[in-house]
Amino acid sequence: MEAPDYSYVGSGHILMKEYGSAAPFLPVGNCSALSFSPQVNTLQLPDYTQPGGGLRNRIDRVNDVQFSLTFHDFKGENFARFLRASNTDVAAGTVSAEAVVAYKGGWTPLAKYASVIDAVEPAGGGTPYVAGDDYVLDNGGLWIPEDSAIVDPVAGAANIDVDYDYDAHSVTEAFVNAAKQYTLIFVGLNEARSGKQVRVIGHKLSGAVMSQLGLIGEEYGAGEVNGSLMSDTSKGAGLSKYFQIVVVD
Repeated sequence: MEAPDYSYVGSGHILMKEYGSAAPFLPVGNCSALSFSPQVNTLQLPDYTQPGGGLRNRIDRVNDVQFSLTFHDFKGENFARFLRASNTDVAAGTVSAEAVVAYKGGWTPLAKYASVIDAVEPAGGGTPYVAGDDYVLDNGGLWIPEDSAIVDPVAGAANIDVDYDYDAHSVTEAFVNAAKQYTLIFVGLNEARSGKQVRVIGHKLSGAVMSQLGLIGEEYGAGEVNGSLMSDTSKGAGLSKYFQIVVVD
């Protein structure tokens, strides 16, 4: 007997928005994994009527529907979703007379990631220090050589004022927001069926926190996210409260 081949090898896009919000779905970006994993609590009643034992009855209750995804786009929007964070886009600009505490023989961060240092002066003003001799722009901050003319701080007070330019960037502040619920849509293609479309909607996701943020390594960075699909009580009779699958013939 012949039957259609519904083998599956998937790829596609994951889009998310905050559950119940009047907002568009936004892409997560390049993701290498997405899975839903129903969890079952099993009750078993042994058969005590037979000397050889056996099973009289069994009930399998779904007690959780877990999900996991792995994303590779390390962008502010994803950090905001998966680190319960705030994310702010900052336009390119300049900073004038930022008060900075800098020590000889060490590196000092600036409030923003500097692209160009325009001037470094003693705190409160004075003769500008010499770039390359007294300070060096290094990874968005300042390196102060041991033989710099910059005088070390007194009692931790700012000892220099810095003028600099910075490029457009985003700033993420991790774990400053309460947990949120999300709706997820996967719009994919089944490569095993010549690119037939597949769509999966997870109605109400909770959790969605990165299990690790790998910052140094020899492989491409990956954000692993785990959580659960909660019951969406807004769905009516005959509709799943957890997720829906659409497979195009």
